[in-house]
Amino acid sequence: MAINLTKGQRVELDANLSHLTVEMGWKVNPNANPPFDLDASTFLLGESGQIENEYDFVFYGSPNTIEVEGARRPCSVDQSVIGSVDDLGDDDNDNGEGNEEISVDLTKTADRVKEILFTVSIYWEKKDLVSSTNAKRAKYAFGQVRNAYIQIRNSDTGVVICRYDLDEDFSTEKGVEFGRLYRYKGEWKFQAVGEGHRDGLEPICMKYASKFM
Repeated sequence: MAINLTKGQRVELDANLSHLTVEMGWKVNPNANPPFDLDASTFLLGESGQIENEYDFVFYGSPNTIEVEGARRPCSVDQSVIGSVDDLGDDDNDNGEGNEEISVDLTKTADRVKEILFTVSIYWEKKDLVSSTNAKRAKYAFGQVRNAYIQIRNSDTGVVICRYDLDEDFSTEKGVEFGRLYRYKGEWKFQAVGEGHRDGLEPICMKYASKFM
């Protein structure tokens, strides 16, 4: 039976568990005009709390990719984290629902990696600012997002191990740290984080990838 977590709560993973699927889902306002999307990003952090290689920032535009079932997917240098294909499962029936799935193989995780952080941010581009149609995208925040969650599944069995429903009010934030896997005394644990960032992905990158900014 899945463990339902609250903000800040931690759970120890079974020592025999190594293949994980990290699913992050949400429901955006389907009536938003212009419509918008959310993107998942993953940071593989070292002892310093920062990524040590620019390719340990895994996101939809990562230049480091691997082919999985005929699709190119972003991945970390050690190939322990394989990111979601953009729009994987997103809004197939125009009801605003979306989800992204990230594959994690803890047997491949480099020793230097101490933490794997999972984040979601509202996607917009600088060119949207000069568009009379799309300028609103830069102002959207999680106030237009409902039913956000992160859950960890055993990839081999499909069983959900734990889940965190983000019921906090992130009405002015454009980016949120959902959860993290981290090593503690040789064991892997998961923590529900729920930390918002007003300006989206950029301040998250400044926090965890500053030397590559």
